[in-house]
Amino acid sequence: MLASRPTRNDSLRWEDNENGEVQVSIERQETWKVKLLSKVFYIPKERKITLDEVGTEVWQMCNGRNSVGDMIELLSEKYQLNRKEAEVSLLQYLKTLGQKRFIGFVLEGEEGPPDPGKASGKKWMKK
Repeated sequence: MLASRPTRNDSLRWEDNENGEVQVSIERQETWKVKLLSKVFYIPKERKITLDEVGTEVWQMCNGRNSVGDMIELLSEKYQLNRKEAEVSLLQYLKTLGQKRFIGFVLEGEEGPPDPGKASGKKWMKK
C-alpha cells in the first residue's frame, strides 16, 4: 500500500478557490432513480465539495507520481506529526477518497498517469 501512487479521477472537475482551497465538482448521475426522485425532491445538478488545508495538500499530492509513503513523510514534516499519526490519518483519508471514487491507485509496475506534454492512448488506471 505504501508503494502505491494515488491519482485523481480524471472525470472530476476541480479548481482552487480564492482561499487556496480545492473545490471538487460532482455532477448528478442521470439514472432512472435520480430522475424519479428529482421530480419529488430538489436534487442539484452539481455539488461542490471544498477541501480544507490538509485535504487540499493531499489532493494536490495525488498526481500519480507521489507514493503513499512519500506523502506520509511530507505531511509528518509539514504538520509536525509523528510518522504513525500521519500514516493512520492519511490512509483513512485516502480510503475515503477511494470509496467515493475521487482517486484511484497506481501500483508498482503499472504505467502512471500520462505526461501532460505527451499524448498517450494507453490506459493507466484500472477500473
